[in-house]
Amino acid sequence: MDKILKIKNLSTGFYIEDNFYFAINNINLEFEKGKIHAIAGESGCGKSVFINSILKLLPKNAKVVSGEILFNNQNILNIREKDFNKIRGTKISLIPQDPFMSLNPLYKIENQLLEVNFLKNKDKEQAKKIIINALEEVKIQNIDNVLKSYPHELSGGMKQRIIIAMALISDAELILADEPTTALDVSVSNSILNLLLELKNKNKTIILITHDLSIVYNYCDTATIMYLGDIVENSNAKQLFKYPKHPYTKALIEALPTLRGRKLKNIKGQISPITNTIKGCKFHPRCECKKNICLEQKPVLKTVDSSKIACWLFE
Repeated sequence: MDKILKIKNLSTGFYIEDNFYFAINNINLEFEKGKIHAIAGESGCGKSVFINSILKLLPKNAKVVSGEILFNNQNILNIREKDFNKIRGTKISLIPQDPFMSLNPLYKIENQLLEVNFLKNKDKEQAKKIIINALEEVKIQNIDNVLKSYPHELSGGMKQRIIIAMALISDAELILADEPTTALDVSVSNSILNLLLELKNKNKTIILITHDLSIVYNYCDTATIMYLGDIVENSNAKQLFKYPKHPYTKALIEALPTLRGRKLKNIKGQISPITNTIKGCKFHPRCECKKNICLEQKPVLKTVDSSKIACWLFE
């Protein structure tokens, strides 16, 4: 299987009031080309820190402490910023979480799309054809009017489609989608997710950050569940729902509504801030299956059947 991205022992953290706190811890993942890979978990689990580490878009108080990020077998952490700008936005593209904040309010849509295209094509007439084709692919109508519009004149769904069109224009191999449907209503969300499926069918690789497990089940090939910066379970997406193993994964699935109308379960407590130190398994303060060892020692990922899981229940 062709792996477009390999993450090895990646740890990233933040300096907060002269102390350093890890936001993701020793992450090891591989992403197969032409698939949609989900990174799921509650807010605060480190999902966005993970993809911003890949994009090298971390804030000034953040630091990648250790590890490798191998994109097409090249460790991008060793690439100078000037050279990485030739990769970011061309070979690796981002679909950000908030379409309302992702476009420059001072420029018309056409100018912003031309700027993206300029990275690969400096012929303005040819660039215009590429832009129109991309907008057609994301099902935008009245293209001439849209190109002449400012972002505030368009709906949230329209702005998100334009951002996806930017990924098409750049012809990126790897697309990082950071909760791309969060600010959108259900019908628009479904159309955006279907566009991601179309990108997958064109052999694009998508890493989809989400807290919505129904999206994972319906649209993704693999799923990684994170909790407080750790991977707790990694599996085929359908397998994850059929045979969830980690108590956190089970709790997330049990919190989903079903057509059978069963009573929803809450996950007791709330996720801790990274400034809190939790000894042992980080999920144990909220876990209904914890054992004494969970309070003392942190479990490591191990293969169980066809999944990987970090839980003392499987030792």
